Amino acid sequence: MLMKKITNSLYVLLFFFCSISSILAQTQTLEDNKICMDPIVGTGVFINGSNTGLCVGCTTADGANTVDGDLSNYSTLTTGISLLGGGSAISVKDPNQYYPGGNQVGFVISPQGGLLNASVLGSLQIRTYRNGVLQETSSTSGSPVLAAGLLGGSNGKAILSFTTTAGKDFDEVQLYAASTLGALSSIRVYYAFEGPSSCAQDCASPLTTGYTASKLSPSGLLCVGSTASNEANLVNASLTDNANISLLLGLGCSGYMQVLNSSTQIAAGTEAGFVIESGSGLLNLTLLGGLSIQTLNSSGGVVENVSSSSLLGVGLLPGSTTKYRLGFKTTQPFYGVRITSSSLAGVASNLNIYYAYIETDADNDGIADCLDKCPGGNDLLDADGDGIPNSCDNNQINISVSKTATPSSGAVALNTNVTFAVKVQNNSTVAPTGLKIKDLLPAGLTFVSKTVPTGTFYDETTGIWNIGSALTGGVTSSLTLTIVAKAASTGVLFNSATVNASNETNLGAINTASACVSVPEKLCPGDSLKLHAPTGYTSFFWYNNGVLIPGATDSTYTVKAAGSYTVSASSASSCPSGNCCPVIVEMNTPPAPVRTNVSVCAGTPATLTASGGVTYLWSTGETTSSISVTPSFNTIYTVTKVTAEGCSVTDTVGVTANPAPSLAGAVSICSDNGTPSNPGDDTFTFTLNPSGGSGTTYTITGSVTGGPIAYGSVSSAFGPYSIAAGAKTINIVDANGCALNNVSITPPSTCSSCQPDICIPITVTRIH
Repeated sequence: MLMKKITNSLYVLLFFFCSISSILAQTQTLEDNKICMDPIVGTGVFINGSNTGLCVGCTTADGANTVDGDLSNYSTLTTGISLLGGGSAISVKDPNQYYPGGNQVGFVISPQGGLLNASVLGSLQIRTYRNGVLQETSSTSGSPVLAAGLLGGSNGKAILSFTTTAGKDFDEVQLYAASTLGALSSIRVYYAFEGPSSCAQDCASPLTTGYTASKLSPSGLLCVGSTASNEANLVNASLTDNANISLLLGLGCSGYMQVLNSSTQIAAGTEAGFVIESGSGLLNLTLLGGLSIQTLNSSGGVVENVSSSSLLGVGLLPGSTTKYRLGFKTTQPFYGVRITSSSLAGVASNLNIYYAYIETDADNDGIADCLDKCPGGNDLLDADGDGIPNSCDNNQINISVSKTATPSSGAVALNTNVTFAVKVQNNSTVAPTGLKIKDLLPAGLTFVSKTVPTGTFYDETTGIWNIGSALTGGVTSSLTLTIVAKAASTGVLFNSATVNASNETNLGAINTASACVSVPEKLCPGDSLKLHAPTGYTSFFWYNNGVLIPGATDSTYTVKAAGSYTVSASSASSCPSGNCCPVIVEMNTPPAPVRTNVSVCAGTPATLTASGGVTYLWSTGETTSSISVTPSFNTIYTVTKVTAEGCSVTDTVGVTANPAPSLAGAVSICSDNGTPSNPGDDTFTFTLNPSGGSGTTYTITGSVTGGPIAYGSVSSAFGPYSIAAGAKTINIVDANGCALNNVSITPPSTCSSCQPDICIPITVTRIH
């Protein structure tokens, strides 16, 4: 397997700790495609350089290799001197989507310069984050527990992973290494992954049934105290019972254990080896240096012989920190497997051997068959990060969209709520990525609320429902968005949803779905509605309440009566079509025209008021509900009002302009009060006989009151009143309230016949 050469290293010395705020929380979609060991690569995924530890000389070279979709490329994590307990880290962040708690998460790595043993594992952690906030830290000594295992078929790559806690969703995963990793000089980091916690990671098959175990006890020039024992335990696949080869001291001393089935041939290309463990302390390179693996023919002869110093692969057994799988990929068929332990000069060794195993990788891509996502293809390239290797990824999906409205039938009252449900269905085992559905409410529907599936989001302003990768693979998987809208206008209100975007080509036949509701049109007596069928159709047939309307075969139809109107037509392809929702017409019953009569005195103002409309138009041209008029004669006024239902009604107001009395017809009569020679006590009376006015009677007010008095004859006399007191001022008010005001009744001159006494001069004559 070719590895990209590491050409650049970056060493950073940090003297101050700078607090870097995490990336602002974004609206991310959920990715839960149920694919095992799904690489976290693809669009937008990046190495978060701000999320590292404090460590002098700790580096991550070529970090982009970990997220480039080529799973054979790697970054190199190198440790140095820790500052304040810091270390080195590589952190993979997905800004577009997040992953559910409960999934497994981890890295595929390869230790350099030593073995991945318990001591090394104790210095490693995997951490998860969501929007820059730490969610969980996994280590071999903590909880959740960090586990390591050999990646089947990879010749030494290891899987480092843990199962996240439900509810602890994450969008970033970090591999953290303490400042020292024992004998390791560095770690190659190939890629981060996530997937269901139930996924298998070990594809090895123990060689048990039908196989016979045997041994060759240690022999050689010097084999003091060396033994080979318990070979029968090799064929029970137990991790508690084991065989053992112990070489205490020796020179050229060796022994072996083997299993053989002379009747079952195993194909070339199969990995073969043993599960082993150091019998005294941790497995080390010195012990491995004395081991070799041989494949055997049916007679027990050696077919291939590989030593640990050449092509042997070694890796931790999944779930263990002390047991390893040691094997190689064969090039020739075989019937059995042998492990040989040889001593170096003066070096003792103690080897526990549990069982022999085989593991197949038929397409030779470095991924064992039980983990293979693309049999016959290369599993190590996944450029778009959808969990399907490039060689098997035709970038095709099969999804369909459906839509319903509730209420689903009948009329919907104006300004009431309607619930639309948009369902997207996956009809294949491939999960779409970058999926968006557009459902923008049209005019006439006003957004009220929404219910959005977990891991997706809907923007009612743009109408985009961003699903991303939240729709999992599987023919039964679906997601439903519900939108509540107010029916704010009359007529047929359509709402459509369509596939707006996806990273794959959709093979589904139903990319668009519509639903509609009918809000009744209100028709006033004498009015009509014209219905128009859409263009592009022929052979029209109109129906009312499901009954064919005779002669209604045009593309338009004029409605003058209540009913439920539909149309059927044929398209250019001759396929019949029909409208999903009828046009419902209801007749309004407007109020009956009103005629009222009003009486006023001519020349005085009167207020006329109309009601029951939303707009008004008077015969005077005024448009308010109330107007003021001052007629001098009888006048008829009209007002045309439009009701809330849109119907026009004309009311009539007749205004009678009653005339006021015009002349008083007053006559004053003088009386000498029986003293014709004394005008000082003269009095007068007066009578009235007014003209004009209306009604049959009148009254008088003012300095003299009286009435009612019949019109048309001279009234009885009013008085007597002292002439000396002066005139009387009265108002003459007819029966309709119309008045002749401030009438002055002037008294006559005095009427006594004798003048007042006068001085008569006396003439005096003197007589002498």
